[in-house]
Amino acid sequence: MKRWYFLFFILIAQCGYAQEVTFTASAPEVVELGQQFRLIYTINAQAENFSAPAIDAFSILAGPSTSQSSNVSIINGKVTQNFELRYTYIVQANKEGNFTIPPAEVVVDKKTYKSNPITVEVIKGARAPQHESSGLSEQTQQPSNQSQISNADLYIKIFVSKQKVHREEHLVATIKLFSRLNITRLDNAKLPSFQGFIAEELEVPPLTSLNRESINNQVYLTGVLKKYVLYPQKSGKLEIDPFEMDVYYQKPGNRRSRSMFEDFFGTVDTEGRKVTSNIVTIEVYELPGNKPFNFSGAVGKLDLTATIDNENVKTNDAINLKVKLSGSGNLKYINPLSIEFPSDFDVYDPKVGDNIKYTEGGAIGNKTFEYLIIPRHAGEFTIPEFSFTYFNTQTDRYTTEKAGPFKISVSKSEGDTAVTVSSAFTKEDLKFLGQDIRFIKTDMNLTRANEFIFGSKAYWMVYIVSFVIFILVFVFRRKKMKENANILLVKNKKANKFARKRLKTASVFMKQNKKEAFYEELVKALWGYLSDKLGIPVADLSKDKAREQLLNNNVDTEYIEQILSIIDRCEYARYAPVTEETKMDTLYNDAIKVISKLQQKLK
Repeated sequence: MKRWYFLFFILIAQCGYAQEVTFTASAPEVVELGQQFRLIYTINAQAENFSAPAIDAFSILAGPSTSQSSNVSIINGKVTQNFELRYTYIVQANKEGNFTIPPAEVVVDKKTYKSNPITVEVIKGARAPQHESSGLSEQTQQPSNQSQISNADLYIKIFVSKQKVHREEHLVATIKLFSRLNITRLDNAKLPSFQGFIAEELEVPPLTSLNRESINNQVYLTGVLKKYVLYPQKSGKLEIDPFEMDVYYQKPGNRRSRSMFEDFFGTVDTEGRKVTSNIVTIEVYELPGNKPFNFSGAVGKLDLTATIDNENVKTNDAINLKVKLSGSGNLKYINPLSIEFPSDFDVYDPKVGDNIKYTEGGAIGNKTFEYLIIPRHAGEFTIPEFSFTYFNTQTDRYTTEKAGPFKISVSKSEGDTAVTVSSAFTKEDLKFLGQDIRFIKTDMNLTRANEFIFGSKAYWMVYIVSFVIFILVFVFRRKKMKENANILLVKNKKANKFARKRLKTASVFMKQNKKEAFYEELVKALWGYLSDKLGIPVADLSKDKAREQLLNNNVDTEYIEQILSIIDRCEYARYAPVTEETKMDTLYNDAIKVISKLQQKLK
């Protein structure tokens, strides 16, 4: 056994030495004058002789405090060790301006490493300094009481990349949150209808933390909520209606503090309000009136290419013509091109494919049309030149792209009795040949004309089975329609399922050690479960109302206090050091247990 321990620690040591050393510094990009914040240096190896730089524009209030963490994992026999050592300072901004904090130095295995320099912008503070906090929103110098909270402290704004566009020309709409309050939860988002537009949603990172921005000499915490690529479908003035969302935040409390603990962390109450964004008007111009007769309706910047896989074939052999449109624009909504094929060819409907990615530059990629062509007679044929006309947004003009022609030589295949077509044949002759007799089927399975299935045993069996299936489907659909008509009943029945789904997401965050995302998802799961089970919208649900409704449903006081306690502990864990009661695994297991208990009571 001792031998195995020895080998295990040798493997760990080897992993540690093989790991590349990284030494980084981090701090907020924007702070207010007099505000306190954390300056953190992080290194992934055991270090010594840490030397911090001189920072004249800031006062060091505390530090450096050191903390370290490590874990070892073995996957498929591979040992991985993760180690992290932190040096943390509490710093206060003393001067306005942009200041660069020089690199710190540290020694690892007799080698000196330097951190990255960081720049901090200090702006004029409007109120008394605050302690820095962690969570969805870093602490700002927020209003001291509810009466001072105005629309300027918390708002949502829609930005657009262009306010004047042509019809079908893309623009990007960004929905962004601005706050000087400490946000705890976002819920019940109501998206704009985008009437008059085709909207494609862009992927944005999950909003687990907010960024600091200086706006009108004030620090705001900001985050992108949604982003869309829009294609206007008609001309005139089109409005993007408001985005709405319930935003919950911590407001400073007015009650007298009862302990040093409350004085340190602040006495706060959570409150929510519905926040509505601005309305944006887009002026959409009709495309110029001199449209070519073959205008496709496409708008953007596009290129046309076409290829044919074989120009020398035999009769009844397949040919593939691939037409490709590449570039940016409304690619998704482009229809197949108009191509004139020789009448002696059998041409099938094109196979349509696309590889399109939506970005802030619009839809970028390509769309393909693959035509399967089968020549039925021998001869020399030509697929004439074809064109594609679109409106070029870079030049504000109609542009025509061309491809072809393609010459195809068709020879007679062995055993084929098809007639070789010479150039002397007219188009009408080719059409006639294309409609001529092709072949005779010799393996037909025919039925005598006087054999009837009506009235037979098979007929009545099929009739009865079909009737029974119809009745069962009818009854099942009526039951489902009746259930779905009662939205509250549907939510009540699926409450446990939705909660389990969110708990599963929280479990993933827990395994990834993403604390903020874990606590937020766990709180959403618990509030969402109570909302669905009690039939009360989350925006109208408070702890007192939840307690009252649960008591009315004969739920034991023990379980009521348990679920409300878990919510409190989650909110506490986001703004205070982690204790045994606020550990992620403890809260996760408690949440599963209490939902199971409530599910038995609230059937």
